[in-house]
Amino acid sequence: MSQFKVSLNAGLRLGASAAALSVALASAAHGQTAQAPVATAPPTQDIVVTGFRSSLGKAINLKRDSEISADTILAEDIGKFPDLNLSESIQRLPGVSLARDAGEGREITVRGLGPQFTRVLINGLEALTTTGGSDASGGTNRSRSFDFNVFASDLFNEITVAKTSEASTEEGSLGATVELRTARPFDYKGFTFVASAQGAYNDLSEKTSPRGAFLISNTWADGKFGALASVAYTKRQLNDIGVSTVRWATGNAFSPGFAAASAGAGGYTLAQLNGAYHPRFPRFDNYTDDQERVGGTVSLQWRPNSKGEVTFDGLYADFKGTRQEQYLEAPSFSVGGACTAATTASGACGIAQTVVTAATIDSSNTMTKGTFNNVDLRVEDRFDKLDTTFTQLTLAGHYDLTDKLTVNGRIGHNKSEHKNPIQTTLTLDQFNVQNYSYDFTSRVPLLSYGSANLTSPSAWVLTQIRERPQFSNNTYDLAEAGLKYTLNESLNFEAGPNYKQYKFDTRELRRSNGTTTNQEAVIPAAIAGIPLSQYTNLASINLSGLGAPGGSATSWLVPNLGVQVGDLNQVIII
Repeated sequence: MSQFKVSLNAGLRLGASAAALSVALASAAHGQTAQAPVATAPPTQDIVVTGFRSSLGKAINLKRDSEISADTILAEDIGKFPDLNLSESIQRLPGVSLARDAGEGREITVRGLGPQFTRVLINGLEALTTTGGSDASGGTNRSRSFDFNVFASDLFNEITVAKTSEASTEEGSLGATVELRTARPFDYKGFTFVASAQGAYNDLSEKTSPRGAFLISNTWADGKFGALASVAYTKRQLNDIGVSTVRWATGNAFSPGFAAASAGAGGYTLAQLNGAYHPRFPRFDNYTDDQERVGGTVSLQWRPNSKGEVTFDGLYADFKGTRQEQYLEAPSFSVGGACTAATTASGACGIAQTVVTAATIDSSNTMTKGTFNNVDLRVEDRFDKLDTTFTQLTLAGHYDLTDKLTVNGRIGHNKSEHKNPIQTTLTLDQFNVQNYSYDFTSRVPLLSYGSANLTSPSAWVLTQIRERPQFSNNTYDLAEAGLKYTLNESLNFEAGPNYKQYKFDTRELRRSNGTTTNQEAVIPAAIAGIPLSQYTNLASINLSGLGAPGGSATSWLVPNLGVQVGDLNQVIII
């Protein structure tokens, strides 16, 4: 949290100065025969502004005094940043880069090592929080990577990134150890109340996202006892529109590659076309995210004398929301295999039936433009409901037995529960489209769909129903004690027992008929017989702000996952 104080007499000082100037001008206008009265300004006080210069100095001193390579951000800096969550504050430190999901930071990379190599401590207790994301951003986190987007930056008073280890550092991190500390009452002098509020408008989603936080703290009994509470809240609604490729690959990567090259295919042979890189899934993306983040801290501190101190910290965070992903894509370019009688009958066999009718291959062996026949299209519509809750309680203390000997201890428990109870995807396919083309030579590519009818329910076929609910829980328990003996300013010794227990549980469910066979492409006859017109509608996207070339598709048919249609409700869960 940050503090900002301005004395309210600033306006009085300005008014007095203006009055004095007015009197002086009036006297000059009436000549020099009369002595102008001297205006006496009322007494004023200085304007006092509390900024973050002192916190920068403290952070520099911490870095200078540290025996290892470490960087620290203190409370005033965190409060002044326009960061949406904790990871965006941390990435301001040198050597730290950020991976984003839904427009905000999610995980960090330190010195080029991935997020799974970073260990995170919250108030001295190791923790692991996990969230869910789109497939492009890693999906549900089941790794050792810490998802920082669970927390608002406003909940923390100090962030330290230790890039090298020392004797007291436990194993578990090759990249860095990130230490997070929430606010405590002894961080402030006496009664303190800080509040902030702001809002942001997204012109794509046409929604306003509010954000607010407050902190209240006080100390009693001549600074021997203190209590603090803080709350932070954020709600975001955004719409993310764009074009993607899901990487590039050669035709040879999907054996046997393109079926043929027509005479007008730019003079390239079939071997040259199959050896060039093409987009695997040229597609339009339309993401709609609705997120809500709330967090709170409590802290109690007792300092009976100058030798000892006991601190209790509690932390709670809840990060939940919904996400809908809609794609209009051409999966033919990433599906191999030869056409069989069965696939030919359905009209779907991927790149093995696709004919290249025109192409441009640049000097990097990339097919930047192309026109194709027998291309299969797909509409993919996915809906997720997501919720991550994190709770932590810690009790820590220390006492100086002598000037050189200190006893300390800490016990704590935290739990992260991620739930993705609804992850439903429906896919609609349209087969053997002629004259399909893409052009990636401009900043925003042009995707053209040739003979396809993107808006007619009769042109599409329901091909997959995916149900993939997922869950991930992490629990840490800690108990430790130690004795620290300080021999001199340069050398100290510390030893003691340490107990830590980590539990991890993850689950993912799929559609099944009692076997391990994938049932996602099996459409029950009762559902296959329902006309698409009963559970589809048109999705429209606004490409005006992207600089998209003329002729770009702006609407296509998508499933309506919330519709109530007969037997469809027995399979689709939303």
